[in-house]
Amino acid sequence: MLKAICMPAASNFKDWFDCFLKFQGKDGDATQVGEYAKAFLQEYWNIHKRQETRRYKEHTKWVAPDESYLNINMDGAFSKEATGVGVVVRNHLGQVEAIMATRVEGAHNAEHVECLAFLTALEFARDFGISHFLLERDALNIVQRINSNEPDLSLIGNLIHGIRAMLHTFDFVKVSHVRRTNNVPTHIMPKLSLSFEGSRVWFVNFPKSVIEAALVDLQ
Repeated sequence: MLKAICMPAASNFKDWFDCFLKFQGKDGDATQVGEYAKAFLQEYWNIHKRQETRRYKEHTKWVAPDESYLNINMDGAFSKEATGVGVVVRNHLGQVEAIMATRVEGAHNAEHVECLAFLTALEFARDFGISHFLLERDALNIVQRINSNEPDLSLIGNLIHGIRAMLHTFDFVKVSHVRRTNNVPTHIMPKLSLSFEGSRVWFVNFPKSVIEAALVDLQ
C-alpha cells in the first residue's frame, strides 16, 4: 500500500515522509508505525540508489559529437620494452572513420606517454586535414594541464606547451576528459602497435576488435 500510494507522487524525502504519515501514521500503535517507517525508509533509499546507478551508467558510454565535428580518442601503453599509441576517429554516428597505431620512442614514464599520445593525435589530425574535432582522453591530470593558462614548469612542461601551441593551429578543437569506459576502442590500439614496427593507418578494413568495441558503445 505504501509504494502504490506514496512513491509515484513524491519527489523528495520530505514529500514521501509526509505521505507516509498521512496514510500510515494515523492508525496502529507506536510499534506498528515504527515498523512501517523503517520499511518505508529502506524502500526510499533502495529506489534512489537504483536511480543514481542508472544515471552513472548513462555517463559511462561514449558520447557522440555534434554532426559538425569528429571525435578523436587516443591512448598510450607504456613499458620498459616499448611504448605504443593508438588513435581512433569517429563521426557523429559513432562510425569509425580512421585508426592509427604507432610505436613511439623516448618515453620516460606514463605522463610522458600521455603527452606523446596527445601530440600524435594532433599530428594525425593535421596530416589528414581534420580541422574541427573533439579531442578526448581519460588522463584527467594531463587534460587539466593542457586546458590551463598557467605556465607548466614540470618535467613535461615543454610537451604541455607544445600541445597547447598545436591546438591553436586548428579551426576548432576542444580537449575534454572522459571516463576510461568511454574510451574502450582506443585502448586496443596501443597494445596492437607493439606487435609491429613503425606506424599503421586504417581508413577501411579496420581491426575487428576495434569495430566490435565501437559498436558496444552505441548499444
